[in-house]
Amino acid sequence: MIKFRIRFLCTSILFVTFVLNAQIKKIGVPFITNYSPKTYKAASENWDVLQDSQGMMYFANHFGLLQFDGVRWGIITQPENKSMVRSLAIDKNDKIFIGAQGDFGFVTKQSNGQYDYTSLVKLLPVSSRNFSDVWHTIVYNDEVIFFSYEALFIYKNNKIQVIKATTSFDEFFKISTNLYALDNKKGLLKVKDDQLISIDGGSKFAGMKILKLFGTENNLTVLTQKDGFFIYKNNQLNPLKTEADYLLKQNQVSVGILLPDGYYAIGTRENGLIIIDKNGHLIQHINKQMGLQNEYVTNLKLDAAGNLWVTLKDGIALIQISSPLSRILDTTNFETKIYCSQIYQNKLYIGTDNGLFWLDWEKYKLGQHGNIHFQRVAGMSETVWNIGVFDNVLLAFEKNGIFEINGSAAKLVAKTDGAWQGVVMPNHPDLLLVGGYSGLYLLKKANQSWVYQFKIKGFKESSRVITIDKEDNIWIAHGYKGIFKIRLNNTFDSIASMHFYDKKDGFPSSIFLNTVKLNNQILFGTTKGVYKQDPSTKRMVPDAVFKKYLGMNNHIRLLKSDNKSAIWYVSGDNTGRINQKKDGGFSIEELPFRKLRYLYIPGFENIQTTQEGDVFFGTQDGLIHYNSIKNKSYGLKYKAVISEVKSVFPKDSLLYSCRYDVLSAKETTINDKFYPVLPYSKNALHFSFAALWYDDADGTKYEYWLEGFEPKWSDWGPQTEKEYTNLPENEYTFHVRAKNIYDVVSEEAVFKFEILPPWYRTSWAYITYLFLFGTLIYVIIKYQKKLAERKRQQLILDQEKELLLNQAAFNEQKLLLEQENMNVIRENLEATINLKNAKVASNTVNLIHLNEILLSIKELINQIDKKNDSAINLGFLTKINRIIDHELQGDKHWNEFEEIFNQLHDNFIQRLKASYPELTPRDMRLCAYLRMNFNTKEIAPLLGISVRGVEDTRYRIRKKLQLSSEANITEFILNF
Repeated sequence: MIKFRIRFLCTSILFVTFVLNAQIKKIGVPFITNYSPKTYKAASENWDVLQDSQGMMYFANHFGLLQFDGVRWGIITQPENKSMVRSLAIDKNDKIFIGAQGDFGFVTKQSNGQYDYTSLVKLLPVSSRNFSDVWHTIVYNDEVIFFSYEALFIYKNNKIQVIKATTSFDEFFKISTNLYALDNKKGLLKVKDDQLISIDGGSKFAGMKILKLFGTENNLTVLTQKDGFFIYKNNQLNPLKTEADYLLKQNQVSVGILLPDGYYAIGTRENGLIIIDKNGHLIQHINKQMGLQNEYVTNLKLDAAGNLWVTLKDGIALIQISSPLSRILDTTNFETKIYCSQIYQNKLYIGTDNGLFWLDWEKYKLGQHGNIHFQRVAGMSETVWNIGVFDNVLLAFEKNGIFEINGSAAKLVAKTDGAWQGVVMPNHPDLLLVGGYSGLYLLKKANQSWVYQFKIKGFKESSRVITIDKEDNIWIAHGYKGIFKIRLNNTFDSIASMHFYDKKDGFPSSIFLNTVKLNNQILFGTTKGVYKQDPSTKRMVPDAVFKKYLGMNNHIRLLKSDNKSAIWYVSGDNTGRINQKKDGGFSIEELPFRKLRYLYIPGFENIQTTQEGDVFFGTQDGLIHYNSIKNKSYGLKYKAVISEVKSVFPKDSLLYSCRYDVLSAKETTINDKFYPVLPYSKNALHFSFAALWYDDADGTKYEYWLEGFEPKWSDWGPQTEKEYTNLPENEYTFHVRAKNIYDVVSEEAVFKFEILPPWYRTSWAYITYLFLFGTLIYVIIKYQKKLAERKRQQLILDQEKELLLNQAAFNEQKLLLEQENMNVIRENLEATINLKNAKVASNTVNLIHLNEILLSIKELINQIDKKNDSAINLGFLTKINRIIDHELQGDKHWNEFEEIFNQLHDNFIQRLKASYPELTPRDMRLCAYLRMNFNTKEIAPLLGISVRGVEDTRYRIRKKLQLSSEANITEFILNF
């Protein structure tokens, strides 16, 4: 058998500059993303694929040229005759050339996003315009070759050279820098100087159904449609055996390409995709059973990130052959949740929510996926939480208890109410501690098997996570309570001591705690980093090493060491590995595992490592395999793009779009700088954007910024659209950039535009406003002047009229005042006359009365006689004295005096009596005399008392009036 490696030395040199280490995994199936016609909304058949320098993907679809920007699909143009597109090519200026049915041409992108198709058939002579499908389009130096079965069309300098087949062509090839055509009769011919030239031994290829040629003219590897590989060397054509011959010869090869590192990707019509290495070993066979949506492969292309795009008769697929992660699938392709995995005696066991399964791992590693499938372990149909090898015995822990696994059979070791996991006692290797749903169980090794002993007394908590330190302390993590630390008694059948730790002991929270033993140290995963117990204070404190590398902000969901001194972890949403460096430090490796985000079963994260370097991740999406030998570059640059811009008010109106025939491609040219200037009525815009990154595109996040409206970038988010409304007039620049799952930020895309002010805020409007305002001011001033003059004249008339009215009113008021004064004077005179008359009358009465008194006294004096007895004379004198006393009291005269005094002094006596009711009539008289400003000597005879008596009376009045000793009583009476 001729070795593949001989051929490889000649062909692999073409790919030495490829940026990736393109070793393709043999274990597992690469991640596949299928795009159905329902997804991309076009015809089911696709025939070719290419990627431009920006990273945009294009597909030859039955309906036209199909574009994909990582988010949106769309037909962007069609051939002039509306036929299906068969082939694509692109030059260094990103000009796309299209081969279709009976037509070929090129596509140019306009500045408004539209694509304009130009047919080149019009350059052909009329006699050469009748041809069928253009199956290949190839850019070769400064030429473009369009291949059909009838002829070769060579386009150069806007002219076309036609090379017709003798009978018909079967295929067309580009090998290194040479072009070849396979003629049905003449065999393999070389295209040179626009002519077909025979080569040595070329006739041997006549009639062969050749799909692809690899290598050089003197050392060719030939891929045929039905007969597999051949090698042509030294004018000899011999079969080339591979491990995939049975597939190649049974399923009609449709396409083949050479991948980096000498791998071949081969598409078939009936059985999907085949990948073999440089030695002919079968690496991958990906068909419908392995996740490919259709078996008929029409074309294959590798993109800049190392992803393999597969066009199908029904759909499109993206296969991530450059990823170090792959899915462990078999021909059944059953979907299940994986809780645990273990390789034991060359078998891969997986614990699922539907029981325990196994497959032959050694055969599976050899790539025999089609003949190997998972088989159920008999008797295991419930959820298997954990499996492990304990002293060369495989045990499984599930709902019904503990089972020992031998090949494909299970034997019940202990019937319990549920078992989570088992841990060997470090100082007692023959004892196995099992955590159950409601406590702990003990097993003992006997006769090469584990034998159930008893349930340990004194502890009934769920024990899903268990570690045991070197001192036989058992640490149990309860997800919703905290951490238990227990010790068993000497017979291991009951709890000797127990301590409980939660938030009060230093943990950031009492929930979602777990425990692990790394390098004989007990550590705790918490919601805020990794903790350990301080040996002196017994408090839980952050671990310094993990704090440095994992921080204190993420929930540590899993920590696990492997046999290569690496520590695997699940922190928050990220999976990673901490590797120890030669200098004793550590490095963090997370990027290869970003695809695992959101795939784990919450609370049951599982990572299993092997001596050979295999790593298994149990997820909701099945079992995922990782091998560190497979490297990938995660820092590749890519671009964000703006897919569409439209005005959304008053109705949707596209401004920029690549969708076919939605804008006029003739409005702009490829060299125009697209800068839409929009009226104010279209100040609500909707932007659609994407990232030209296809690896887990759903995990890509975006941030945007409308310069001129917003002060800064938005937060990162998954939204691929943004709408702005009521934008004021201004010049704007919309910026957008993306961040993929590997935290690589794209080049930003920008879209500049301007919104004009509304008509009422334009320059002409302001000029008009200024003119109108000036005119208005002039009119107002003119009017104000006229109005002011009119008002002035009216004011003069009003003032004269008002003056006359005021004068008349004044005169009338004067007369009224004079009349009122006369009335007051008359009333005062009348009051004075009345008062004087009253005084005259009173005085007259008093005089008459006084005369009568005097006459009475005179008569009594006359009756006194010296002759009379002294007693009689004394009686007369006493009577005279009594008359005088009576008159001195003068109550009658006082009443008259009081009436007149009140009239003259504003009811003084009445007011004083009302304010000070404790004053006596004599007190009132004294106050009246004081108000008349009489002195003490003048008052004494009026009151008929002595001067001393007047002073005593004044003193008593002062007290009744509550006057201080410094106050003048006369001033008080005068001012009252």
